[in-house]
Amino acid sequence: MDRYKIMSKKLRFFSDLLARAVNEIEYKNVLKKLKKQDLIADVDDQRSHHFYS
Repeated sequence: MDRYKIMSKKLRFFSDLLARAVNEIEYKNVLKKLKKQDLIADVDDQRSHHFYS
């Protein structure tokens, strides 16, 4: 029974660690996409001011 608890705790630890790593990678990917969209929005906004002002 003790072996089961120890293995369960170790498995939970590594599972949480893997989940945190995946979440961090996903967060960085989403952040990159948002930054690209914001940059494009800024360029489009400047372009529209240039042509319509």
